[in-house]
Amino acid sequence: MNKSTKSILTIILSIFILSFSSTELTFAQQKSKGPNQGDVPSKPSTTNISKPKGKLFGKVIDAVSNEAMQYVNVVILRAKDSTLVNGTITDEKGNFVLQSDLGNYLLRFTFIGYKDIYKPIKVSKQDVDLGIINLNLGAETLQGVEITAERSMMEYQLDKRVVNVDKNIVSSGGSATDVLENVPSVAVDQEGNVSLRGSGNVTVLVDGRPSELLGSDLQTVLEQIPSASIASVEVITNPSAKYNPEGMSGIINIVLKEKGNKGFNGSVSASTGVGINDEIRTNEKMNTDKFLFPQSSVSAQLNYSAKKYAIFFNGDIRYFETSSNGFNEKTMLSNNQTLLQNRYTDGNRLGRGFKIGGDWYINNKNTLSLSYNLRKGGTPPKGISKENLFAWDNANPNDSLNPNNYFGLETGKRNMFFQNITLNYEKKFNKKDQILTLDANWNFGKFSNNNTQIRSFNEDSEETFYLNNVSKSNSDRAFVTLNYVHPFSESLKLETGYNLNYVNTNANYDYFPSREMVRDDSMSYIFKYKESVHALYGTLGYSFNKKLSAQLGLRLEQVFRDGSKLQNNEELFFPKDQDTKNYFSIYPTLHISYNFTDSQSGQVSYSRRIRRPDPWSLAPYIDINNPSYIRFGNPDILPEYTDAFEVGYSKIFQTTTIFTSLYYRVTNNAITHFNFLWNEANAREYGFDWVWDVAGIEYADGQRIANTSLNLSKSSNYGAELIIDQKITKWWKANLSGNLYGMYQDGREFGGNLVQTINWDAKLNTTITLPKSWVIQISGQYMPKRENIQGYTDPMYWLDLSVKKDILDKKGNISLRFSDIFNTRERSRYTFTENYKEYSVNHRTSQTLVLSFSYRFGAVNKDQMQKQKKRQSGEQNGDSDSMGEE
Repeated sequence: MNKSTKSILTIILSIFILSFSSTELTFAQQKSKGPNQGDVPSKPSTTNISKPKGKLFGKVIDAVSNEAMQYVNVVILRAKDSTLVNGTITDEKGNFVLQSDLGNYLLRFTFIGYKDIYKPIKVSKQDVDLGIINLNLGAETLQGVEITAERSMMEYQLDKRVVNVDKNIVSSGGSATDVLENVPSVAVDQEGNVSLRGSGNVTVLVDGRPSELLGSDLQTVLEQIPSASIASVEVITNPSAKYNPEGMSGIINIVLKEKGNKGFNGSVSASTGVGINDEIRTNEKMNTDKFLFPQSSVSAQLNYSAKKYAIFFNGDIRYFETSSNGFNEKTMLSNNQTLLQNRYTDGNRLGRGFKIGGDWYINNKNTLSLSYNLRKGGTPPKGISKENLFAWDNANPNDSLNPNNYFGLETGKRNMFFQNITLNYEKKFNKKDQILTLDANWNFGKFSNNNTQIRSFNEDSEETFYLNNVSKSNSDRAFVTLNYVHPFSESLKLETGYNLNYVNTNANYDYFPSREMVRDDSMSYIFKYKESVHALYGTLGYSFNKKLSAQLGLRLEQVFRDGSKLQNNEELFFPKDQDTKNYFSIYPTLHISYNFTDSQSGQVSYSRRIRRPDPWSLAPYIDINNPSYIRFGNPDILPEYTDAFEVGYSKIFQTTTIFTSLYYRVTNNAITHFNFLWNEANAREYGFDWVWDVAGIEYADGQRIANTSLNLSKSSNYGAELIIDQKITKWWKANLSGNLYGMYQDGREFGGNLVQTINWDAKLNTTITLPKSWVIQISGQYMPKRENIQGYTDPMYWLDLSVKKDILDKKGNISLRFSDIFNTRERSRYTFTENYKEYSVNHRTSQTLVLSFSYRFGAVNKDQMQKQKKRQSGEQNGDSDSMGEE
């Protein structure tokens, strides 16, 4: 390391130490200190300082599984009065090291749910090797409250935060959407859009692979996955070069349950409930009495593991009905006329699928895995949307503009079918931690959509408008990663690899504007798009000492894109700019970690990230399904690049864990949605001549709004995040997270606004453990007002409640979940432009009451898990005696 680099690191570490260091002994979780730093303060003594010290060390493991146990409290007590002398916690390998004055002491090992161990020791000048310490599971009763070993809801690792789904019962019986709603730092709005730290530009993975591999848009994918199939959720806010650089605010990885332990075992889960949307019934214009919407799901996991092989089967089916109602009020500033559109949707979705696979343990060094996944889903044809639209002149509000009044009826049927094949290979070498892995995924998806719209002056009159559009598409994807880890020494490690992400999409869109079903060639088209991303990456990690470590990463990517639209026998290729059609990018990353003590640490990180325009943002398509809007893609849109900086700090107290971070992100070519009044002047000013030439005069009625995507020159986000895990009592614990963040966006170049705003959001999850294995969990969330370059959305908040009871000798449990208790989850949006202002409200079925049941059966033996591959981090047998810190 050169002189300048050392100077920079010295400055950074000095800032950390001055900002975050604490001198108090909080629990037996800090690094070794002298005896005068215990619970009872005493005056400094030169005699004490000069006393000789002795060192003792050892390793703590689970007595049954022989697995190393992290976060075990190791405490030195005075033999005569049991006062606290010193302490620490075990590391990820179960190791601990302590120092103390010479003499006789009592050593105590504690971990929630395990039997305490006391060992008399004599500290001498010679190092004391305590060897292996075995902890046994046990249960203790405190004032009628039974405490058993369990993982906490939140676990903090070096590069990510892990949320264990089985500890969050407010999402039981729901979907992946419900799970994400209860993850700190993550928010899901009424439309199912996912955001991280207030930014919607986030990458969502499923088992470490792009969610697109599941064959549909993100909202549909999340709704199709039952919460009972999810083991955990990983939040990575500043990923290393190993990860795909897409997602400005970071990565959310949903880890599914796969297989269990040695022998035959499994679990089954079922749920049933109703969604409640009473506002629909009270809306006279919607003419419906229905306000209860049933939902149910069933899932099962079966596993068999032997010495040389393991097989597993997962299956699930989920059916749910949903609804939404709302209105859109738009006032044209040119003529002071207002257009009001009421809309009600009553639909249902059915998703089902299975995954089957197995592992072959060829020998101690080689493992081969293969799995097949099939999933079907869609909306049956009974889904229906009703709307009415009428307009009036604000100068004469009692006079309706009759030509604009109509009643609309829309029915649709959507289907999806996809298959996925996954091949994994792992090769271990003689050298410890030297590993070669191959992960190859092939996905084949088919999708169809049949939508019909009918409009008339009222519900009983003859129709004045008919439109049927039919779309069919095929999407083939490949995702391949070859990864190699080479440890040069205990302190130096290299990880390098190659990644391929390939997509090939073909779609047919046919428009039939009359019941005669004559195809309109001017609006029908064939869409094709291919994209392949080739990446080489490498990270080099070095531990300078027990306190300081750093990781430097670099990712090189070459992107090839090719798209076309065939319409009226004319083929249009995109992206139009050949210089940006295929492009090469470099993504450096840097992570520095410093352990102040065994219980507090700090991190500094940097990464460069990208947001690539999705095919539908690029494609020159035109959508006229909504009578108030015309939507189209933008072939000129560019990728956006983000430089992300983050400083983090974490500290573990006796009953509290605190994690806090500061972050700053600056983005070039920021992609944003943009609305404008659809007329020839605006269309040509913003460069959409090709749209006007196809759908200009016919749809320019002076009231229709155009919606597309554009690039802003620059935007930035900054903020501070705080997460607190608090064990209030033996039976009551809570997790509180908050995010204070600011945003800068300049939309004035497109007639928008300059946005400079500061917002905050908060999330609380609290769990109360009662006698007789009852558990109550309450979760509350607040989403703030969010501004953009053309308006803002109102704040939104809600509260969820769940109750769970263990039954059948703790092999099963039942739970009752009541979501959005006060029915406050409603989205309101305001839009302001030079030509119009708009106010819209949408209320989906967010208030739900769901009863769930789950049952585990079969052998429970963790020995085999040591032989299974890295996927074990997402595996779970459902046993309530799983390990981890509470």
